[in-house]
Amino acid sequence: MSDVFWKSATAGARRARKLATWLALAFFSLFPFLDVAAAEPSPVVLDGTQPSIALAQRSMYWVDTSGALTVQEVQARQHELPFAVRSAEHRLRLPDGAALWVRFEAQAQDDHARWELELARSGTDRITVYHQLASGEWKAQHAGDRLAVSQWAFPDRYPVFSLDPRTDAVVTYWVRIEHARVPFSGTLQIHNHNTLRELRIHQQFLLGAYFGMTLLLTATAVANALVFRDTSFAAYAVYITVLGLAMASTLGVAGQFLWPDSARWNGLAEFVLMPLTAVCGLLFVRQVVQPRRIGRWLDRSALVLPAVLVGLVLWDTAYPSHGSLQAVTAAAAATLVLVYTMLWAAWRTGDRWVRWIALGMLPVLLAGSLPVMRNFGLISSGFLSQYGMVIAAALEAPLLIYGLLQRSSLQHEAQTRARALALTEPLTGLTNRHNFMLRLHDSLVRAQRYGHQSALLLIGLDNHGWFAEQHGREVADRALVITGSLLRSVARDVDTASRVDDSTLALLMEGPVREAQALAAATSIVAGGLRPSVQLPVGTTLKFKLVVALLPDPSPELQQDAQAHLDWLRQALDALRKDPRKAILKLNF
Repeated sequence: MSDVFWKSATAGARRARKLATWLALAFFSLFPFLDVAAAEPSPVVLDGTQPSIALAQRSMYWVDTSGALTVQEVQARQHELPFAVRSAEHRLRLPDGAALWVRFEAQAQDDHARWELELARSGTDRITVYHQLASGEWKAQHAGDRLAVSQWAFPDRYPVFSLDPRTDAVVTYWVRIEHARVPFSGTLQIHNHNTLRELRIHQQFLLGAYFGMTLLLTATAVANALVFRDTSFAAYAVYITVLGLAMASTLGVAGQFLWPDSARWNGLAEFVLMPLTAVCGLLFVRQVVQPRRIGRWLDRSALVLPAVLVGLVLWDTAYPSHGSLQAVTAAAAATLVLVYTMLWAAWRTGDRWVRWIALGMLPVLLAGSLPVMRNFGLISSGFLSQYGMVIAAALEAPLLIYGLLQRSSLQHEAQTRARALALTEPLTGLTNRHNFMLRLHDSLVRAQRYGHQSALLLIGLDNHGWFAEQHGREVADRALVITGSLLRSVARDVDTASRVDDSTLALLMEGPVREAQALAAATSIVAGGLRPSVQLPVGTTLKFKLVVALLPDPSPELQQDAQAHLDWLRQALDALRKDPRKAILKLNF
């Protein structure tokens, strides 16, 4: 019995050891990056089967904290230095003065093919690639923001270096990277030359579309600011211009095309333009939503925080350090939070155009948090950290411009109405009495000068008082508005309709006018008033008393006196009101 028990226990132990071995192998095959003491990667074979090859898990790295070792010294001591395999998610912060060394081996299979190494990110301070030629001499290629792009080995958006095309031996490449203050993370990739050129063409096409749209929107905003004298469009033009320059700097486009010969500004541009984008965005939002929508506290914060951020940028520019950059990043993060708070406060007011502005700014606020997290070392550089702001800005642009146009339309409409009050009567929208009298005088002068006749119709709403007494002032005013609309439908383009007192309106028909035309207009007005309207109480219509005369009247006491002619028709209208059977009275024909 004991032998059977012993044999079964031994067999169970063997099975457990076997199972543990398989689990361990599976675990380390799934998580190779845990084996920091793994063997050195094999050389990269450049045979054309893969047009692009990432060096993650195919390269080794080590940090020279002194930054003083030369490539010859690193090569001589490579076996004693603690090089480790560099993974795809590799991210580290280099101490001041330190240098990151990356080593990989590659061998070309075709000496006619051209292969290039690319660091797929911009903003690296300095990167140098070394390798020994067949003659034994060292070849060094330089790039990075501390150099003018025109001095790079290959002027491009990103650092690019040529690889040795020889096929007779494996070539060891040493990449030295200096990158202060911001954690370094970037993908090193080997590309076939034609593949890299095609990739650049596609990228330049998309980036050209974005920057072209930015220029178009800037021009549109400037034009609207000048035409409508709207400072919100001017603030938007400044904001989108600075944002476009910041994106051009971040993506390497500006260094390649705008300032290829400026080494100092090439290194400073991203650290200056990105915070200034936050400043301009904050001031733009404040200008658009206006203090009354966000409250005094937020408004004051929107004035103080930009000043603080600009001061920190000046400090970081004059005395750059890790602490100054962290202060700028923290202030930029506070700016994003403040913009979000302002937009939320403005959203709650219910204005539709404000909501379009808020929706437009939201993608940029979300994408703007990526550089902040990268500077704090929370995320690595990748597609979203590089292109997230570009995508967000492309989504933002149509929403913001639509919201601004809606806002401008509402303001322009209000201004137009305010200016129109000087010419029109508020209730009916017809020409006011003062301007009507000026036009009547001018019409009398023209008629006398050219020997033709015009016509003047004086219309009294006979049941206006009854509407006010039986249905209230609102219905009586509505009856006047309907009367004004009726006069506009009868009037020609050259005619003028006006409200001359509480319940009396006038229509000036410019000459030459015949008697039949004047009577037809008078009859049409009276008939139009008798038609039922859904705007009036059921069973009621507009009852008019109308006096019509041809102008100028030959009476010597009238002459070119506009007021005298109007008084003459008013006296006739008062007399006509006493005759319940008659609606139209002809005076001088």
